[in-house]
Order: sequence, then C-alpha cells, then structure tokens
Amino acid sequence: MDQDDFNVSSESVIRNAIQEMILANELKPGDKLPSEYTLADEYKVKRIVVRNAFVQLEKMGLIDSRQGVGRFIKEKRPVIGLDMSGRRSFSDKMNEQGVPYESRVVFAGYAADEEQEKYREALGAGGDTEIYKVARLRIVNHVPCAIHMSYVREDAVPHIDGERDRLASMFNYYRENGVVNLRSMDTEVHAAFPTLAEQRHLECQELVPLIVYESRTMDEDTGNIIEQTRILHRSNLFRHSLGSLN
Repeated sequence: MDQDDFNVSSESVIRNAIQEMILANELKPGDKLPSEYTLADEYKVKRIVVRNAFVQLEKMGLIDSRQGVGRFIKEKRPVIGLDMSGRRSFSDKMNEQGVPYESRVVFAGYAADEEQEKYREALGAGGDTEIYKVARLRIVNHVPCAIHMSYVREDAVPHIDGERDRLASMFNYYRENGVVNLRSMDTEVHAAFPTLAEQRHLECQELVPLIVYESRTMDEDTGNIIEQTRILHRSNLFRHSLGSLN
C-alpha cells in the first residue's frame, strides 16, 4: 500500500497532536486542554470527533476528565527502574531502591484443565504431575503495577498446596524449601492490551499497553524446569533494563 493511500482519521490527527505536545513538554501535568468547541473549530471537524480523540487519550492514561470543568493533562507517576535479571526476586529489586512495595496473592490453586496440559508440556513434566498456579498483584508506591503468574511443578515443591500465606514471593518460597540455585531462561517479551479482569486488578484503562514477560525457571542443581512465569507490567510505570534477561 502506498503511503498516499493510507488515510489517517481526523480523530487520530487530533490525538497524535496532543500526544506530541505532551512528549515535547509543551503540555505539562495539570494543564487544561482546549474545549471540544475550540478544537473542532481549529481542525474543522464535528465536536464528536474531538470528543472521541479525548476518550482515547483518557483510555491511554494521558488525560483526566473533570465533570463541568474540562480535561487536563494527567500527573505522571514516578517511573521505577526494573532490572529483568532472573536471579533476584521482584521484592529484592524494589527493596534495593527503597521503593514502598507489596505483593498480594490473588490466586493460589491447581491450574485449570487446559492450563495443566499446556504447562506440563512447557515444563517437561509427566502426565501425572499436577501444575500449581500462583498469581500475585505487585503494588509499588501504593499503585497496582504488575500481575505475576507462576505455573509450578508440584513435584518440585510438594507441599505448596495449602501454603498460600508463604507464596507472595516465589523466590523466597523456593529458598525456604532448599531450591536456591535458580536461573531464568527462554525469556520472551511482547506487548498486549489488558483484558477487563486485568484492568480491574491493575486499575488502568484499556489502552494502557502492558509489557509481557514469559520465561522458564530452572533449578540448576537438578537441571529441572520447575516454573513457567508470565508477568504483566503496566508500561507507564517501569523503565526496563534488558541487559541480563537470562
């Protein structure tokens, strides 16, 4: 397709213009945006076009709407540095930076039937091996920022069922059970938009991209793959260091 054949909607033009002004610091947190009437007149479009552009910017987490007052550039949250090395726990990384941090277990139990089959194969486990799923909500600076899901071979930590109170940090749980030499491997990274359930957990809008990390964890003493990990990070809250993923 030729570039000339690609039509950009007026809605996208308005949205991108505001985004570029935010990136260039021409619009700062707390600044009030022009009204729908003003922008509709400037761009020679109907008000609904401007309104749709504003709605998208709200869903991207860039602006706030205040009833009867107008729309404003949203305050930026502090961005946290995050080394994606697989040899230290998330809590260790936050503690090193002195960042207020909480890990909350939101699910701990046997994986669903379709997940059992998928993750047995991923972990190289036999057909009789049960896969245990642990999901934690990471809260940094009092803001929900990541969902960390672990799919674990039950035979690697046989007493995991019933120990929900000890699962906020899987790294620490493994250490307490004598599994201390761990290595992250086969890391894959991609982007996704949050599902409705993920929006609720992360308190974010549907157009805030998530950075998704998927990897496997090896017990280097036995050579067994004991965990498949899937982590969803809000992209607007972290600065990721990728120098030592595995």
